[in-house]
Amino acid sequence: MTGTGSARRLTLGTCVILLLVLQAGMAQQTSITTQAPSAPAQKAPQQFGSVNPENLTPLFRDTSATKWLADHRVRAYGWLDGGYSYSSSGDGLLNVAPEPTRFGNEFLLNGAWLIVERPADTRNWSWGFRSDFYGGSDAALLRPMNNFGPQDKHMGTDFRQLFISAHMPVLSAKGVDLQLGRQNMPLGYETLMAPYRPLYSQTYFWINFQVTATAAVATLHPANSLDLLGGALIGYNTVFEMRGRAPDYIARATYRPGNSTRTTFLGSVFAGPKPAPIAAGHTDSWQTIVDVEARQTWTPRFSQVMQASSSWASKDQAIQGATSATHGASSIATFHLDKQFDLNARGEWFYDAHGVHTGVAGHFGETTLGLSVMPARWITFRPEVRGDFSGQPSFGPVGAANHSRNQLTAAFDVILKFSAIR
Repeated sequence: MTGTGSARRLTLGTCVILLLVLQAGMAQQTSITTQAPSAPAQKAPQQFGSVNPENLTPLFRDTSATKWLADHRVRAYGWLDGGYSYSSSGDGLLNVAPEPTRFGNEFLLNGAWLIVERPADTRNWSWGFRSDFYGGSDAALLRPMNNFGPQDKHMGTDFRQLFISAHMPVLSAKGVDLQLGRQNMPLGYETLMAPYRPLYSQTYFWINFQVTATAAVATLHPANSLDLLGGALIGYNTVFEMRGRAPDYIARATYRPGNSTRTTFLGSVFAGPKPAPIAAGHTDSWQTIVDVEARQTWTPRFSQVMQASSSWASKDQAIQGATSATHGASSIATFHLDKQFDLNARGEWFYDAHGVHTGVAGHFGETTLGLSVMPARWITFRPEVRGDFSGQPSFGPVGAANHSRNQLTAAFDVILKFSAIR
């Protein structure tokens, strides 16, 4: 189904790209370490966890063009993410798969990203923009309507985000922020963007409810401890074409008790005719998705995220017009063993009563244990072991005659990050 020749070409191309970025990163590291300091070095505070690509030393600097861009807050950065997944249930494209590692026993180029942005200045009247272009198997997985580029299951291209933004210092001391265009919907903790999540694989919640769409979103900051977000969008994974009979709507509240930097509570409601995809054979009139989260940094070395969600799809014709419900809960914990090693663990339960999202009705669970190894600021290596369990035969290659109740995957990915202009 996947094609041996195409897999080999993909693997070779992935290796070439990774080697080129590795060479650039090594050159960047060398240039930094060979510069003589102008003053005695000060001991920096201990930094735990991965460094985001936008915070790396830029590859291009000290030119008139880069200085002009920096003065106007324009920056460019990105990463390459590729890995391998072993699956006990078989080869090729997997049913009810641990996304985005959905191909058993294959190497994948998950994503090659380039982000160019101008963040709005949050102190004054200001405007900005953001463009996230990427290609790889993740873009094939999440291919939107009106897409362009390769059309096979292993490779796609997309502007994951492409929006303009503005900050208006009105209504409150921290003002109002606006975004208009194609953008990620802020639902749940995990993200498609590899450097900003702790594990290679993702939760069932993310698999079934992640959404990027053309939308108008506003965020009000009525107090230092509270952010209120509201917006309207034209359906899941769309660019210009409306999906569904009417817009969908999202609302989110973010609360930090006492303006805390260690504790955050979030609650989201996402509703409309087509806010998230459903499985083939199911039809819905209206979906409502509710998600609540608690994020806690217990110590400088240990943090945890706890999440619970429910959704309802009304008038599902697959069950005689009744309402299809899903419920789930998960917890993700990160322990910083050292500046260069993180231990990550996740547990999840997910119940899809009628298979409206997974395509298989019943209970699902998964436990995942992984490491983040960071030998340098610009590279992260993430091995993990994951066990998936279900109350019914669910796992195996797409099209297989028999499926199993359990699935073991052992996977790793490598993230090579860069900052071009900052």
